[in-house]
Amino acid sequence: MDKHNSFILLIVFFILACLSSGCNNESAKTPPQPKDIQGFAFFDLGANSRYSSAIRRKLGEKLGSDAISRQNVIDLTIYTSSFFKRHFPDLFNLNRELNLPQGQRVEHDTTKLMYRYARIKDLPFKDIMLYFSNDTGNPLFFKISAGPDGAAILESLKKKYGTSERFQWENKEGSTLFWKDGKDFFIVSSTLDRLGDPEYLFCIYYVKNLEKMLAMEKTKKLSEQKKIREAGESAF
Repeated sequence: MDKHNSFILLIVFFILACLSSGCNNESAKTPPQPKDIQGFAFFDLGANSRYSSAIRRKLGEKLGSDAISRQNVIDLTIYTSSFFKRHFPDLFNLNRELNLPQGQRVEHDTTKLMYRYARIKDLPFKDIMLYFSNDTGNPLFFKISAGPDGAAILESLKKKYGTSERFQWENKEGSTLFWKDGKDFFIVSSTLDRLGDPEYLFCIYYVKNLEKMLAMEKTKKLSEQKKIREAGESAF
C-alpha cells in the first residue's frame, strides 16, 4: 500500500473514531445528565440536572427563542411579601438570605433563561424563567405563568404528584396548592387577571440547590475577605 492510500485510511479511521466517541466541542463541554430525574421536573429538568449549552438548545426547540442573562437577582416571592411570609415562612427566610442586606441589589452567579414565545409552539405558557447555578449547573428556581389552559396542567400535576396541601387567598379571589419533596417545593397559584380570565403561576423551588449556592457564596466571600485582610496587613 503506498503512502497516499495509507494517509487516506488514517483520516477515515480518525473520523470514524470521532463519530463513535462524540468528539465535537459541544459534547465535550456538556456535563453528563442523570438518567433518573429527581424530584419536581419541568421538561425533564429536575433537581439533579446540569445546565449546558445542549440543554439550552433543547429547551429552545421546545419553547422557542430565549433571552439569557448572567449574574441575576433572585426573588422567590409570589403575590405579596406578607402573603409569602404567612404561608411559606421557610421560603420567605431563604429569600431574605438571597437578598440581604435589604434595600441593596444582590446579584448571584447564575444563568437565567427567559421564554415569552412558547405559545407559538402551541404551548400554554405565557412567561417562563429558569434559574441555574453557574457553579454547580443545578436548577435553583423555575417560575412559569399560564392562562386558562393552566387548569389542564394543574390536573396533570395532581395525577403525577398526588395529594397536595391547599388554601384560599384571604384578600383576593384565588387559591394556592403545593407539594413538598424533602425541602423542595412545587407551588401552583390560580387567580383571575384584570379581564376576569383565569391565570396560573407554577413555581418550583429547589431549596437544597439554593442553600448549596448560598453556602458556596459565603465560602467565597470569607476567602476574599481573608485575602483583603492579608493584603492590608502586609502593606503596613
